[in-house]
Amino acid sequence: MNMAAAMKAQKTGLLELRVTVDRWIRVLATLTEDTLTVNPGEGAEEPAKPNLNPTGAINGDPPNLSSSPVPETITNVKRTVRVTKQDVGGLGISIKGGKENKMPILISKIFKGLAADQTEALYVGDAILSVNGYDLREATHDEAVQALKKTGKEVILEVKYIKEMSAFFKSSGSPGAALPWDSPPSTPQRGTELSPAEVKEPRSIPLKMCQVSRKQCPPDTENRYFEVISSNRKNSVFLRAKDPAMAQSWYNAIQAGAVNLLPRVKEEMKSMQPGMDVKHLGWITEQVAQGPERPVLAMLTDRDLLLYPSLPESKDSVSSPTKSHPLITTRLVHSGPGKTSPLLDSELSFGLRSGTKQGVETHVFRVDSAKELSTWTHLLVEGCHNAAELIKEVTTACSWNGKECTLGVHIDEGFTLFTEEMGVRKSILLQQPFERLRMSSDDGVRMMFLDFGGPEAEIQLDLHCCPKTIVFIIHSFLSAKVKRLGLLA
Repeated sequence: MNMAAAMKAQKTGLLELRVTVDRWIRVLATLTEDTLTVNPGEGAEEPAKPNLNPTGAINGDPPNLSSSPVPETITNVKRTVRVTKQDVGGLGISIKGGKENKMPILISKIFKGLAADQTEALYVGDAILSVNGYDLREATHDEAVQALKKTGKEVILEVKYIKEMSAFFKSSGSPGAALPWDSPPSTPQRGTELSPAEVKEPRSIPLKMCQVSRKQCPPDTENRYFEVISSNRKNSVFLRAKDPAMAQSWYNAIQAGAVNLLPRVKEEMKSMQPGMDVKHLGWITEQVAQGPERPVLAMLTDRDLLLYPSLPESKDSVSSPTKSHPLITTRLVHSGPGKTSPLLDSELSFGLRSGTKQGVETHVFRVDSAKELSTWTHLLVEGCHNAAELIKEVTTACSWNGKECTLGVHIDEGFTLFTEEMGVRKSILLQQPFERLRMSSDDGVRMMFLDFGGPEAEIQLDLHCCPKTIVFIIHSFLSAKVKRLGLLA
């Protein structure tokens, strides 16, 4: 193979593409330096036989479905059912519906022998009203999938059987995608019911800022699934390899292809926002205490951690992140298992705390691999120090001993209290270097206390707003000064 051909197709092979919850088709996957294409070719109408699965137990096979008769007495009556999840197969249900389909979240399938079936108290046609107290009555399909996915071993479901909906599941052309609860839709914005013509069409995902992740697909215990989602989150493919090693090989190759395109993406961001110094970009998943976790595109600049719902494609979208964390007011509090975090996958998570005008915010993010965790951890710590060195000084209005003045905090010159006239420093009321600071504290409301050990004792400053922002900045300056001395690894 010559060099041009090698660059054109870096990897090819047979995989299976999920087109409905219980239907897979064999596809030829081709990976070039900038695109993943899956091509069904001829004979794509035939569902592919599951590989390495001697029982034939793929999600949705009729022999694996439970269909208990529904007692008349439970129709339209609210019930609470406790489900104990199994290590393999999770809850053992599939769901349909969602707000976008103008339908409740409905149990469409219950798998024989798995957790939901063992309760003998759940039925196909049950609407799930809440999970562990989290209301699903207004949830979209994706929100319900994520809420069910995030549950622990014990799951409390509030359900109501809707008789009129039972016929809905007998129709293959029904609206809403039937999806296993911990497997995302293969095309998030339009459901997974593809027409025969669509099934035969090749599908391509550009590698530029795509998100690739390993997935599970109960009740199959083989770890051989992965999903690739485009940077605008409008297209995705959910794929199955013949074994876990092949799935990992494809995952690694797609990830490597996306990484190779990062310099190009950084240049595009810079051209849309001149002066923006992009240090790193990547997909991370924000984990929240209530509700579904959120995949976000994180962009680390020399001053901020910016979060976007998808890759910004215009100057306006670059300058309008959904969330912005200034690095100088942000601190990495854990990387890896969090001591107090009950969240899933905590071994691949990191926690950030930010000092804001509303107080201290805590955010926990999950990544897909130990390598990504290491990269983000290193870059965030380094970024906080560099931002402190870059910004050097911050000022804030305050009152001291009843007098209105300004507090200046400088990374080299320390603390200065001064008065201003027409934007010019008029008189210095107090000046102390960082080295003299023995202790700082605050009341979390508006007061900050600085102890320099001098005759003035503790200095009390009224900042007129929550002091957490300036407290975090002082810590960032101190940490950067310690880093200068070579005392931090």
